[in-house]
Amino acid sequence: MTDEILKRREDESFTDYHLRLFENMHEYKIDKLQIANLLNEESGKSYDESKWRKDYSQYLRWKDYLIDKNLDKEIVEKYNELKVESEKKKIQYQDQKREYRKYLRLDARLEHIIDTVTSEVRQLNQDKPLKWYKKSTDSFTDNDGVLLVSDWHRGLFTLNYWNSFNNEEFDRRISILTNKVIEHGKFHEINTLHLFQIGDLIHGTIHRITRIMDTEDAIRSTMKVAETLSEMVSIFANEFEKVKVYSARGNHERVSSNKSEEVSTESFNDIIPWFMAERLNKFDNVDLVENEVDSEIIVANILGNTIFAVHGHRDRLNSIVSDLTMMIKRFPDYVFSGHIHKNYENESHEVEHIVNSSLSGVDDYAKDIRKTSKPAQKFLVFNKEGRLCTYNIQLGNDTRA
Repeated sequence: MTDEILKRREDESFTDYHLRLFENMHEYKIDKLQIANLLNEESGKSYDESKWRKDYSQYLRWKDYLIDKNLDKEIVEKYNELKVESEKKKIQYQDQKREYRKYLRLDARLEHIIDTVTSEVRQLNQDKPLKWYKKSTDSFTDNDGVLLVSDWHRGLFTLNYWNSFNNEEFDRRISILTNKVIEHGKFHEINTLHLFQIGDLIHGTIHRITRIMDTEDAIRSTMKVAETLSEMVSIFANEFEKVKVYSARGNHERVSSNKSEEVSTESFNDIIPWFMAERLNKFDNVDLVENEVDSEIIVANILGNTIFAVHGHRDRLNSIVSDLTMMIKRFPDYVFSGHIHKNYENESHEVEHIVNSSLSGVDDYAKDIRKTSKPAQKFLVFNKEGRLCTYNIQLGNDTRA
């Protein structure tokens, strides 16, 4: 590619030049940083690449709307005036400007994540398509199954007196869990399997000690977890009449490892249902349920039983039922949570609080604060009267043996 084509043409406005560079970046074999340098040189400015990229993103956002609606120049000019006013306000309020720049850094990170995940899932759909056989089931009961999925912490590596965990052990435990759910589900002749994904499926970097133990970057780990969950659901979908998947965020998946920079609406966990939707789009009996209240709070109905489900990092054990009830203004029959990495249940005014254990088990952080527990996940069977039974599926590999 000659340097000449990268220069602004004599009859080309600066805006047209700006759009041309971004629209042809792959053909020109240039990246966003090179485009920023060209635009800065042409305009005499010294903006970083995010400013030029965000301006182009705004153009893409409104392009089709402007064309489809045949808007006249007056409206377009008004839109540009609003953009200018917005920029003026950012300059006038320095605190807001700093917050905006912080958001741009996170937004750029998320754009990279989306690009990476999109490429990965498309390749998987070609190389390893998930198959649905539309197998009829023979269930004649009114039973539904519930699988609590939380605190997998893929990407964690630990070896201690109580536990050995790495990515190979993660796969082994997932296989056991999948087979046990099918075994118990078939025994109880369940119709629908409700899978509650309630956070911390990847390990993340929120504690100093856990950063040392991370073995994969968060993006790659999230995609592998999303693929594992997709494959698990595809197996369940070929065994049971219907599979419904719910999702709530945990605290280990936040985009920023610095809690002071956390944006509550940015989480690697959000990639998982999107990834699963792409991988399972041919499965007519899989329903990925969107949260009606909040990204961190699931509200569901199982055979007439009202369920709340959260990760639990924002809740206290002795007040979780009352706090969620007051927040949502509904009275639950059951509350599911995870986070504390142990088998725990309690009842408060006839509301049963059921806490899921961790799949990863005892790590160095838990050991150092003198907390040990058995790695497990819970499978429950419900009927119209409520919970019929609970299986606390043990997944450990006791290193003391």
